[in-house]
Amino acid sequence: MSRPAGALGDGHDLSERARRYANDVISGDRWPLTAAHVDLDRVTFETSTRMRRTHGVCVGDGDGNCTVRLSARTDERGGPDAIRETVRHELVHVWQVQSADVRVGHGPSFERWVDPLELSGRCSRHYDVTPADYAYRFHCANCGFIGGRYRRCRTVRAAVDGRLRCRQCESTAVDVRGEGGDVLTAADLE
Repeated sequence: MSRPAGALGDGHDLSERARRYANDVISGDRWPLTAAHVDLDRVTFETSTRMRRTHGVCVGDGDGNCTVRLSARTDERGGPDAIRETVRHELVHVWQVQSADVRVGHGPSFERWVDPLELSGRCSRHYDVTPADYAYRFHCANCGFIGGRYRRCRTVRAAVDGRLRCRQCESTAVDVRGEGGDVLTAADLE
């Protein structure tokens, strides 16, 4: 069997599986996205062990070359179907990057591929997010866990300063806990 088109940006097994699947999509007869749309020789496949909020991303260099980066977390928790859908999703972005006069994003040029490629659209939930996934977790004294954030942001600061209201019960008794489970104070955020 010949080497699949596309390069590998790392030695992760997911990168290789993604490259092989992308080749199946582009050269097979199940999907309408073909080699006439996407030049896989200009695509590098990588795996990220740090991506937490997104399943995949396509980064273009301005000259039609792309890197498709996939989340190891999506592979671990969402499984092979989640990865296959993510690869098809990112291949649409590759097509956008490699096509003249096509706007990159999730607008009309993306939407035209949603049904033919059996995509769920812009954002897919391939697995449930748990409180442990967040670096900052919000807890309401009345409701319990109510949400979280991956990074320190204005919402985290508002909760630490006592300015955040629970969306469920409107209580202001919301605290922020760090990854260790300890309640954070303003001094912890400095």
